[in-house]
Amino acid sequence: MATRTPDGVHATRARRRGGLLVVAFGLLAYTGTTAVDAPTRALGLSWSIIGAAGALGVLTIMVAARRRAVRLEDAARLAMAMAALAALAVGVAFAPEGAERGFVVAVTGVLAASLAVYASLAGDLRRTGRGAA
Repeated sequence: MATRTPDGVHATRARRRGGLLVVAFGLLAYTGTTAVDAPTRALGLSWSIIGAAGALGVLTIMVAARRRAVRLEDAARLAMAMAALAALAVGVAFAPEGAERGFVVAVTGVLAASLAVYASLAGDLRRTGRGAA
């Protein structure tokens, strides 16, 4: 028998999706830490920040959903959004001069925006936790 969350989503499916996101963000963090050499410093630092914040944020949101902790979820979402801004600032600050600058800023911007969008759209406990429709 499948366990359903109050929104009707299968709990196992939600855990599997969260696990895949943790793996994806973890791989991004690992790639970033291996690319902190001088030529790829901007991408490496920003990817490390985005990957680590994403993985920790997804894990925290999963724990918050399990415990129905709305404040913990809100704190994780805020931390992920702030990490996205920090990663963008680091990516722009350390971007190389020349033709590669635009590429580095664009890639960092897209990844930071995706983390911020995930942070804003991640599981919202307020609908189910406080009884609102």
